[in-house]
Amino acid sequence: MKLKEMLVGIEGLKAKGDLDLEIKEIENNSEKVKKDYLFIAITGFKIDGHQFVGKAIENGATAVMVQEGCDLKSLNIPDGITIIMAKDTRVAMAICSSNFYGNPSKKFKLIGVTGTKGKTTTTFMIRKILEKAGKKVGLIRNNCNLYRRRKIKR
Repeated sequence: MKLKEMLVGIEGLKAKGDLDLEIKEIENNSEKVKKDYLFIAITGFKIDGHQFVGKAIENGATAVMVQEGCDLKSLNIPDGITIIMAKDTRVAMAICSSNFYGNPSKKFKLIGVTGTKGKTTTTFMIRKILEKAGKKVGLIRNNCNLYRRRKIKR
């Protein structure tokens, strides 16, 4: 997918470089980056992902996304690497991923059940009704997940 297509919907971006790059995958772990990947640096609670930008580029990243306010000079990003600066790389990564994978959340309906009592009964009743109506149904619970009558291990 073209990098510019992945960035649709992210507000306040600043970019330097080629946005027509073909990106094969999105990654925030520099060790998993390969040729033609977009590396997204996430500021963590203990470790700052910006310190791994060099490693990501070394492993093949052709584009990097950094958090607004980071020191670009200290990152020593070589010419030819596209740099995207986002206000919040966590939010930007979510939007990029959704775009990259074809906006999967738009392809299903979601029902949430909350409360103190009756959640299990209610969800199983909804599941049965929808299955009888010929719908594909998944059920996510805190002790097991079900999809089309099969238990899915966590």
